[in-house]
Amino acid sequence: MSSIPVSLTFSALLAKLHEVVESIEDPRRKSNGTHYQVKDAVISAFSTFFMQCSSFLEFQRQMHNRQQRDNVQTLFGVNQIPSDAQIRNILDLLSVTVLIPIFLWIYHTLRNAGYLASYEVLDGQLLVGMDGTEFFRSQQIQCACCSQCKPKDGRMSYFHQAILPVIVAPAHEQVISLPPEFITPQDGHDKQDCETAAAKRWVHAYAKEFEPGRVTLLGDDLYSRQPMCELVLEQGFHFIFTCLSESHGSLYEWLTFLQANGEVHSFRHRHWDGQQWVIYQFRYANGVPIRDTQPALTVNWFEMKVTQEREGHCLYFNSFITDHLLFDGVLMEMGQSARARWKSENENHNVLKTKGYHLEHNFGHGHQGLANILLSLNVLAFLCHTVLALVDASYQVLRGRLGKRVTFFEHLRTLTQYLVFESWQQLMAFMLERTEQLPSRRIKRRLNSS
Repeated sequence: MSSIPVSLTFSALLAKLHEVVESIEDPRRKSNGTHYQVKDAVISAFSTFFMQCSSFLEFQRQMHNRQQRDNVQTLFGVNQIPSDAQIRNILDLLSVTVLIPIFLWIYHTLRNAGYLASYEVLDGQLLVGMDGTEFFRSQQIQCACCSQCKPKDGRMSYFHQAILPVIVAPAHEQVISLPPEFITPQDGHDKQDCETAAAKRWVHAYAKEFEPGRVTLLGDDLYSRQPMCELVLEQGFHFIFTCLSESHGSLYEWLTFLQANGEVHSFRHRHWDGQQWVIYQFRYANGVPIRDTQPALTVNWFEMKVTQEREGHCLYFNSFITDHLLFDGVLMEMGQSARARWKSENENHNVLKTKGYHLEHNFGHGHQGLANILLSLNVLAFLCHTVLALVDASYQVLRGRLGKRVTFFEHLRTLTQYLVFESWQQLMAFMLERTEQLPSRRIKRRLNSS
């Protein structure tokens, strides 16, 4: 079994998290009541999300009472497990920015080790999907970070939203999480925060982390406005954004004029998708003004339609703007790249909400930053599992043997309720040994159904 770079083992990931957390200044007033360390509170919360078990800490407290040892201590390096209330009280005082360094370190480590090369498209581009999601809403519970709205029934609603940027690729199911950006009231601003404002903050904050000209941002129709496009280009990114006729009337008037003069080009490609023949039809034009007011940024527009060859049913239709030059030879890859934005929803938001991470569950709301920092720890746990699935051969074999994601986590939870493991490596070795004789047909059936 091939070895993995030391910097990408579970132990190294956890060591980096410890390093980041230990640098956090304790926000509590010095007193005899600060019995538990900030580090223990943060790592304990992380362990709950990593194990996908809301009762994980309670099971480990009970185990510690019986055996004077527990898996939070041995696997995650926690000295003392704080109570749930103490964890919430401590985390509520922390700024959500304290976890940004671990996200960036993981990204740079993956890139430097060459694991992102297979994600590159369009002659060396990384695709970053930008998509907002709501993860909390209530008519009673609120905090300083809540957004608010009053619907038609007149009752005020309080909610949390965040942009969860991810590296995506048409050929990869797995997405790579990047630092989140929260849609939350901003100091000194009268207007309520929104997704595009949060996206602009993210672009400003993290452009320097990427090689200039090597990242293409993907976004929906909210993003395809001149101020956003200009900012993206100024910061060294490219873009492919959805562009709907309903919201870009003047751009589509230009396209009508260009079409009448034979300057809108067409391209058709017949493709076997493994089950049937499908037809890809493109229309495209370069150098189209994005708006009717001057100065107007010129963008390149393309429309993509996918139909079944036999029945003629439309399988997909959408239109986009980009700063990448369009020509026949690049359209198939451009279309596939544009469609990869949906992985932000399907392979990121959907997994986090429905596959055990329970993103929309209220783990604790607090009065200041608790809800946001818990979401960040949840996304970080998801990222760490993604990294292990990409680079750790033992993890890959075990996931393959157990098939469904839910089965893997069921085994983790059950074993760590009854047995203490000295390390993550010992836990993986134990599970590999016990699953070695699983029948191959059973494995294949499980994999096909997951």
